[in-house]
Amino acid sequence: MATLLTEATGCPYTAAGLWGTQPGRPEQLKTATDGLVGPRPLTDVLAVAAAWTTTSPGDQAALYAVGDNDLFTAVWDATRKNPQAPVLLAGPGADRVDPPHTDVLEDHLTDLRRLDDTAGGGALSQRYVRNALAGVLDLLHNSRYTPVVGTRLLGIASGMAQLAGWMAFDADLTAAAQRYQLLGIRLARAADDEDTIANVLGMLSYQHAARHKAASALRLAEAAVDHTARSAPVVRARALGRLATAHAAAGNAGAFRAATELCRTLLDNPGTEHHPPALYYFTPDQVAAESGHALVELAASQPHRANRLLSEATDLLTPLTDHGLTTGFKRSALLHGIHLARAHLLSRDATSTVDTLHRLASHLDEVQSIRCRNLLAHLRRQAGSRIHTSSGADALAAVDRALSAA
Repeated sequence: MATLLTEATGCPYTAAGLWGTQPGRPEQLKTATDGLVGPRPLTDVLAVAAAWTTTSPGDQAALYAVGDNDLFTAVWDATRKNPQAPVLLAGPGADRVDPPHTDVLEDHLTDLRRLDDTAGGGALSQRYVRNALAGVLDLLHNSRYTPVVGTRLLGIASGMAQLAGWMAFDADLTAAAQRYQLLGIRLARAADDEDTIANVLGMLSYQHAARHKAASALRLAEAAVDHTARSAPVVRARALGRLATAHAAAGNAGAFRAATELCRTLLDNPGTEHHPPALYYFTPDQVAAESGHALVELAASQPHRANRLLSEATDLLTPLTDHGLTTGFKRSALLHGIHLARAHLLSRDATSTVDTLHRLASHLDEVQSIRCRNLLAHLRRQAGSRIHTSSGADALAAVDRALSAA
C-alpha cells in the first residue's frame, strides 16, 4: 500500500507513517534514486553501483519506487551533467585490464542478453547478471587501465546495468528496475555513449506505458528521441518505436502511426554507421509485434474502432508468437502471445482465444518471467468471465495448471 501511494502521488509513504511503527522495527525509506540525484563524480557513481549490486535480493525487492517528478529529476541529472572521463587508475599491486579482457567481457554481455531473450528475468538470471556487473565494477574501481579500456569497461557496465534493470522490470520489480536504469544512464554518460542513454530512456518509457502512465511515457520517449539526433538510423528507429508505444498508451492513433512509419523507414534504410550490439533484436518483425500490442491498447480505449484495430493487431502479433519460440526469443513470443490472446478475446473470437491459451499454457514453464505470468493470470481472469464452453474450460484449466507450476 505504501509503495502504491508513493508511486501514485510522488510523495514518500511508509508503512510506519500509515499504520505506526511496530516495536523493534523502525522503518527507513529507501528509494530508487538514493545517491543518484544531483552532480555525482564517477567515483561516487561507481561506489553507489557497487553497493547496490551487493544488496540482497530481498532488500532490492523492498525498495520504494519514486514518483514521476522525482524520477525525471534523477534522469535529468544523469543525462545533463558533464561526464567525467575515465582515467588511468593505479594502486600498489593492482592488476591491469587489457583489451583482451574487455573483449571477453563484451562477449559475455552479448551472451547474457541472449539468456534474457530465452529465459526471461527469473531470480537466477537476475543474480547472475548482478554478479557479472559487480565484477566489472570491481575492475573499474580497483584495477589499472588506459582511458580507452576504461571507456570500454564503462560501456560494459552500463549495458549490464541496463540489462539488470530490464530483468527487474520483467520480474515486476519497479523500483529496482528504476535504480538499475538510472545507474545505466550515469555509467553511459561517463562513457559519452548517447546511444545507450537513448536506449535506456526508451526502456523507461516502455515501462511507464506498461503501467498505464502515458504522460510520463511520452516525456521519456521524447527525451530518448532527442538523444538520437546524431545516432545511426537503427538507434533513432528504436527511440521512435518507444515513442509510438507511448502515443498508443495515450490513445493517440495518428501520432502512433506517424512514429511507427518513420521507425520502419529508418530500419529499411540502415545506412553504414555502427549498429550498437544492444539493438541486435530490433528488426521489422519486432516492430510489427510491438505495433500489434500497441493496437490492442488502442482498441481497448477506442471501442468504436476496435474491430479494425484488433484485426490489424492479430496479423502483426501472430508471426512472432508462432516463430519466436524457435528463433531464440521465447520470452518475447510468450509476451506477445498473451497480447494476441487478449486481441482474440476482445474480438469475441472464442475459438482463437482458446487455441492461443492452450499454446501459452504449454510454453509458460520455459520462460522465467514473473511479468508474463502476472499478465497471463490477469488475462485468465478476464477470459474466465467471457468463455463458457467445454473447450474454453479445458483451456482455462490448462492455464491454471501452468500458473500453479510456474
